[in-house]
Amino acid sequence: MSGASEIAAGGAFKLGFISMPAIFTHMSYGQFFGFIWFMLLFFAGLTSVVALSQPVVAFFEDEFGWERKKSVIVLGAVFFVSAHLPIFVNGALDEMDFWAGTFGLVILALMEMIIFFWIFGADRAWEEITRGAHIKIPRFFFYIMKYVTPAFLILILAAWSYQQLPSVLAKGDTGVWVTRGFLALLLLAHIVAVRIAWKRRRA
Repeated sequence: MSGASEIAAGGAFKLGFISMPAIFTHMSYGQFFGFIWFMLLFFAGLTSVVALSQPVVAFFEDEFGWERKKSVIVLGAVFFVSAHLPIFVNGALDEMDFWAGTFGLVILALMEMIIFFWIFGADRAWEEITRGAHIKIPRFFFYIMKYVTPAFLILILAAWSYQQLPSVLAKGDTGVWVTRGFLALLLLAHIVAVRIAWKRRRA
């Protein structure tokens, strides 16, 4: 139990690439199931990358007028650097997974709710959601999205910031700060690209 807890605390990488192979070694036909596991993991990662990269490629094509080939090459270069960071930088994978895949999801969800329902306007947002819908959405969800969801997200962020943020920020390894710097540069690049596209569209 102590070993399993330690592996689970190590993050998604240890669960997928250490604990699962250890389980397969104690199973009948473990090599076969191990092959199936990693093949499915590969296809899951590949399809996820394709799905997540398509909006960025479309952004480059629509807002900057780039050809699809150029957009894919630029994005592929970013992916290449991002994929090699966890290989050569100690602790980079867990740090990227936390900030982009855990903390970032809550922040992004909160920003979307605030922008869509409070800045864009709740009535206009509801009109966009229900326009052309074949199934009528109960009005109950209007109040859920406007009040309950943002309140829960703020509560989650407040509780997490009080309980876990100090320990996360206390990590002072070189690899951790390199990863945080890389993620900050990616975020800055996103902001600059959207700003340029916005100015071009207004002009």
